[in-house]
Parts: sequence; structure tokens; C-alpha cells
Amino acid sequence: MNPVSPAIPAKWSWHHRTLLRLREELIRALQEHDTAARRPHERGGADMADVADDEVELTTLLAELAIEETELSEIDAALKRLADGTYGVCEGTGAAIAPERLRVLPWTRYSTAEAARRERANGGPNARDRRGGR
Repeated sequence: MNPVSPAIPAKWSWHHRTLLRLREELIRALQEHDTAARRPHERGGADMADVADDEVELTTLLAELAIEETELSEIDAALKRLADGTYGVCEGTGAAIAPERLRVLPWTRYSTAEAARRERANGGPNARDRRGGR
């Protein structure tokens, strides 16, 4: 996605700048992790502990890449919502998302209440808290 967007309303300018900065940071991290993941790992002659360490390192890098790709997708979607004029509107309810929530999670698609409802419906970690566990 091209991060250059049409005129962004002044009330969203901080969010726009923050999303663009986060996007740049994620792209750099993705490139670094991708390069590291593609680097050949020495297999021959290494002892089992070294091989295991290499496997853990590669698995961790691949997990970080997947998370970063998801985060980048969310940021790109938020930038698109800014350009479309739908930023700050909950995709689940159509209600405005609280400014405080957007400051903490500028890429969020959902209001706090809708995010919690979705998490409970999906059996997320807070679902147990709401039923009196923990």
C-alpha cells in the first residue's frame, strides 16, 4: 500500500503520523528478520546443542516475521480507513471508537466493548476473567 494518502482530517494527523512511523519501523524489522531467516545455518560438524539453538532461533525469527506481517497488514488497513474517512469507527457496531483507545492502539478496528465481546466469543484469555475465573 502506498502510505501517501489524500488530505487527512486534522483530528487524525497524530494517528496518521504514528501509523506511518510504525509502518516504517515494521518494514525495517521485517527486512532484518527476513534476511536473518534466509541466512544459511551451519549444519555439518555442529554439536546437537548448536543445532537445537539454530532451530529455536529460526523458529523464533519465523514467528516474529508472521507477527510483523500481521501488524503491517493492520497498519495498512488503518491507513486505508484514514484515507476512506472511516477511521475511528468501530467495524462491529458502527459507533465511534474512544480517542483514548485510538491513542493506545491507533490501528484498532473495534471499540473496547466490541473487542472484549469478540474476545469472549472466541474464548480469548479475558473470557475466563468475565466468567469469574482467575
